[in-house]
Amino acid sequence: MTRRSPSRRPLRALLLAAGLLGAACQSPTGPPSSVAGRFDAFADVFARDYPYFAYKQVDWDSLRAAYRPLAEAAPSTDSLVTLLRAMVAPLRDVHIGFTSPRGIYLPGWSPTATVNWAQPRWLAVVGANNWVQLKPNLGVAGFGDVAYIAVGGWDRLHLTAADLDAAMAAVRDARALIVDVRPNGGGDDALAYALAGRFSATPIAGGTVRYRSGAGLGPPISRTVPPRGPWTFTKPVVLLVGRGCFSSNESFIAAMATLPHVTVMGDTTGGGSGNPAEHALGGGWRYRVPRWIESAPDGHVIEWSGIAPDVVVPWDTAGLAATRDPVIEAAVAFLAPPPIRQR
Repeated sequence: MTRRSPSRRPLRALLLAAGLLGAACQSPTGPPSSVAGRFDAFADVFARDYPYFAYKQVDWDSLRAAYRPLAEAAPSTDSLVTLLRAMVAPLRDVHIGFTSPRGIYLPGWSPTATVNWAQPRWLAVVGANNWVQLKPNLGVAGFGDVAYIAVGGWDRLHLTAADLDAAMAAVRDARALIVDVRPNGGGDDALAYALAGRFSATPIAGGTVRYRSGAGLGPPISRTVPPRGPWTFTKPVVLLVGRGCFSSNESFIAAMATLPHVTVMGDTTGGGSGNPAEHALGGGWRYRVPRWIESAPDGHVIEWSGIAPDVVVPWDTAGLAATRDPVIEAAVAFLAPPPIRQR
């Protein structure tokens, strides 16, 4: 029997974290029996818990008044969900969504910005550069003496801190490192911080969060990333980001961006943080409500604004061969050693 070498494993795309935008907490409260009652319960929960109404200048009471007559006429909870998705659309919040009795997730709003990552291009590039798939959403590659790690989602179903440590061990001796999180939509921020902690021997500022508290917001809660592991990677790092980055991934990026040896490259991140809780709507349906406002270490709110890169790389693929990824190419060029001067 012939044994495959790791670099010859079948290539698989990193998991896009469409359903991994933060772990949702379960609500113990049972839903009302009538469709109108379910609408009122939904509206009450948002009025009590949603933190971004003032920030986004959305009048929830007015939306509630406009949609309640429609909810009273809705023949079923399925029809109600259609109304509720329209009702929350002005909030433009990636953390609001609805899960059907069959487990199908329906977002309350979907971003339309161009993501600077394309699976076929990415596969062609990493596949030609010693790609090793460690987990469904984790792998390493090498561009000469520059190592490469890609993380497609901070998902505990497919990833552990030990897996991240294994990836770091594989790149330890590299002269420099590229960390690619462009398709990563979020997940568990403890995993995100577990990797960030491998890049600093001292604690890293992780920004602050504020929960909804009554009519306003509670006090800022500081977040800190502790160092991890027996060693840390303090050689040059380029972190690749873009519009597909949300939630816990933006928490990771915000912390990494504070480190002096890390250069953030690509496009501004998606801009969505919420730490949602999940509630029962009724009829087997569930919905998610964000609960906090997250600010980056520099104080700016991540929701809608995202995190800007240090170096912008246009995602201009017109006329570019399908085997090329301009963002990875820019990172490799950025990390290239300076030419030796001739005397």
